[in-house]
Amino acid sequence: MTTKHVAILVFPGYGHVNPTLEFSRLLMTLGHRVSYVLDERLAAPVRAAGAGFVGYRSERGRLGTGYVTGEDIGALGLAFLRESMEVILPRTLEAFDDDVPDLILYDLESFFTARVAARRWGRPTAQLFPYVATNEHYSLAMEVFSGGGENLQKCVDLLTDYLTGQGEEPDAVWPFMANFDERNLVLIPRELQPLGHTFDDRYTFTGHSLPAVRAGAGSWSRPSGDGPVALITLGTEVNDRPDFFETCGTAFADGDWHLVVAVGPGNLPARRPEASHVEMHEWLDFSTVLPHASAVVCHSGMSTILESLSFGTPLVIVTYTPEDRVNAARVSELGLGVELPGEDVTAERLRAAVEHVANDPRIRHRAARMRMDLLAAGGPARAAQLIDGWLNDSSPTSGDTMKHTALSGPSANAGVR
Repeated sequence: MTTKHVAILVFPGYGHVNPTLEFSRLLMTLGHRVSYVLDERLAAPVRAAGAGFVGYRSERGRLGTGYVTGEDIGALGLAFLRESMEVILPRTLEAFDDDVPDLILYDLESFFTARVAARRWGRPTAQLFPYVATNEHYSLAMEVFSGGGENLQKCVDLLTDYLTGQGEEPDAVWPFMANFDERNLVLIPRELQPLGHTFDDRYTFTGHSLPAVRAGAGSWSRPSGDGPVALITLGTEVNDRPDFFETCGTAFADGDWHLVVAVGPGNLPARRPEASHVEMHEWLDFSTVLPHASAVVCHSGMSTILESLSFGTPLVIVTYTPEDRVNAARVSELGLGVELPGEDVTAERLRAAVEHVANDPRIRHRAARMRMDLLAAGGPARAAQLIDGWLNDSSPTSGDTMKHTALSGPSANAGVR
């Protein structure tokens, strides 16, 4: 078999990187090379998986500690587009102009770098969705960016300036900004996808692809006693919320539940709870806790949702961001758990929600059924098989859908400032 080279361009966040690592590892066992272009702070998990790493230093901000709006998300998107133009695209071309990938995998946030590079090199692309996907009938962006119109218009203006500078007509910006590709790999089960029945054979739903071993994840073992266990986490983006974690301690102060709390890197309080039924970690491998957990309290990140459901564990979704609310609505609609808006969290409401999802037989049954759907989707093995097929496919490439972006030659390396 001929060794092929895959480049992966994704947003610099753990929820975008981790779902790709296991199928990348499997691609390498098939003899292919895989290279990531990422913020250097994400080097450890990529290198632990055995993939190549091209680093840059991202200046992107974190989401706030308050109620995150579509305007906030729009500002983050605008900043990342500028960084893509000024930093990530030049770094990508510098790294790969003499080592051109055979296939470029990218997520929505990384569309600019991926599509410009693909046209420069004449290489195919495929889009990754580590969250719910978008097609002509359903748009995650429309849900998430509601209220962010000013920043979105600035994105359109930046892209229009770039494309016209490459000799394109101004209207070329609209197909260039398409929210999906002709080949799309969706890392969730179809059953979780809003309007899932409308997604045709351009989309393959494979379930999640969490790595078998995560760098620095640590281990966990169940303490003595037969009380129920709850895993509590706000992920890696919106976790600087000490008041929330204090509320969790208050909600379960009677000690009937054992709490395993992942507060996020750098967020361990100087003074930890003395109660023996409360564990606080910066981070740990959830797969060691979930077989014992009766409920998960989380921020609605898709990685945590899917990892929880892979063990049939019901969910209490605490929402702070527009994407949180999209995911929580779907979880609630399917009867896999309940939503608790972040601004409404009290100790009493949190305790009641956890008791409800842990003890409602209908929720537990639906979570167990979703576990089977998730496993049946094929996971990283199916994703790797699909990508391997694309690498060996001589048919017209998905990059041809971007033929309006005739970006080639040295001018494609120009950043926008």
